[in-house]
Amino acid sequence: MSKDKKISRRDFIKGAAITGAAVSVPGLWSFSSIGQSSKNVVKVGVRPPKQINPGTLGDSPGQVMASVYSDYLFRLRGEESERTRSLVEDYSFNEDRSEWSFKLREGVKFHHGTELTSRDLKYTVRRIMDPDVGSPAKTLFTNVEEVEEVDRYTTKFYLADTDPDFGLNFYDYNTSIVAHDFDYEKYGEQRPSGTGAFKIKDYKPGERMVLEKNPDYFLSDVPYVDELHFVILPEEATRRLRLQSGDLDILTNVELNTFNQLVNKNNIDGDYAIGGAFAPITMRTDRPPFNDNNVRLAMKYATDRRFLLDSVLSGFGDLGHDTPIAPTYEWYTDLGLREQNIEKARSLLAQAGHGSGLDVKLYYPSNVFPCPDTALNVKQLVEPAGINLKLEGSTSDVYYSKYWTQTNLKVAQWIHRENVLGVVKQGFRTGAAFNAGHYSNSELDEEIEKASTTVEPEARQKHFTKIQKILREEGPSVIPFHQGIYGATRKNIKDYKEVRNGTHELRFVKKT
Repeated sequence: MSKDKKISRRDFIKGAAITGAAVSVPGLWSFSSIGQSSKNVVKVGVRPPKQINPGTLGDSPGQVMASVYSDYLFRLRGEESERTRSLVEDYSFNEDRSEWSFKLREGVKFHHGTELTSRDLKYTVRRIMDPDVGSPAKTLFTNVEEVEEVDRYTTKFYLADTDPDFGLNFYDYNTSIVAHDFDYEKYGEQRPSGTGAFKIKDYKPGERMVLEKNPDYFLSDVPYVDELHFVILPEEATRRLRLQSGDLDILTNVELNTFNQLVNKNNIDGDYAIGGAFAPITMRTDRPPFNDNNVRLAMKYATDRRFLLDSVLSGFGDLGHDTPIAPTYEWYTDLGLREQNIEKARSLLAQAGHGSGLDVKLYYPSNVFPCPDTALNVKQLVEPAGINLKLEGSTSDVYYSKYWTQTNLKVAQWIHRENVLGVVKQGFRTGAAFNAGHYSNSELDEEIEKASTTVEPEARQKHFTKIQKILREEGPSVIPFHQGIYGATRKNIKDYKEVRNGTHELRFVKKT
């Protein structure tokens, strides 16, 4: 959070309510609920997911769905996003962190009836590592050399190199545990099986997903509602109005403006969590004009980070330094703020042969916060430097399939990950699945490797600092701020908590 605007969680929500009180919401109407019954049902509004197949998820709607039909070794819980054990009962590692053992809970069942065992954990990781599966989490497990089923409930991982953060990889939303005897290739996008608190009853892509209470869930009495319905709606405004009308109970990943309008108004509460989430403006570095670092630096100097933090996030976040290692992470290094410098940006463009200006299209998902506001404000900021941006917005399903990794300049949203090296590896290492800038830097790759394998904290910090310096000066992205995750609920919804990695704790929701 911006250092001059630090406030408590309670005061933030209170302040948001005051801000929202000045905003009227015209045109409010009521939507009639379909399929009324005596069941205790909670309805959650989400935008269309890119995928729902565990291990292959590519956006937050797929993530929130997976967090209820499947489960993880570890999860974040509560107001402070505490790290807790979920499917794992215990874990251990050797002195140099090259061998890790995980003891699973006994008696946990998949929705198709088989018991969770060490074979399933082994299969989960091997499946993620399989290049034919195309899992975005593949880079998290490239260090795995061998996986052993020690006994029915204990799985041991032998790593090629030391990895002091290996356990943190299992907080990634693509690491939910899958069954070795279930055909995810055939049924993963229809009705995937998991061990979650809810199991899928019906799924109509683009419309809804209906889940029912899992009577065999390993936590006693959880969940507390009979059914959970995901109502799939592309537009934020539609989701907001349906929450206000009472046709929806919960909204996840809402825009800050929507959050400010809704909180403590019209029988609505809000919740939020701040971590390392960010919305990079990423330049494709393997072809003109951004293959020239002078052009990339021009974009960075033309950007006013304080203005973007205030205009896009109302000041509620942390200033960014063109690196995903946010102040919330222990390995963050304060390199000082890069102030906007239009003359320097113009000079850099001239050195790159663009003295008369540069015309580029900027692509962004129009229904993913905070991408539209970021794109609009960046366009205005860089124009005085001679960088003329033509905005090209599309809904997230179109954007992520056609434009994200293909285009020269784009904005996207990255959620918080407990293992920040996972973000660095997935987004910035040579050849990584989510490397939208097609960035390749052998020095960076080497520093990532050293940060991943060094155990001693002081020595390790030096590698993390070097990573931040390289990305700041030569990297493919302008990262102006780190944001929070915001959610809103009807006041009769209890125990819903946002957590910083965006897994949206819906297991403990109650409806009174």
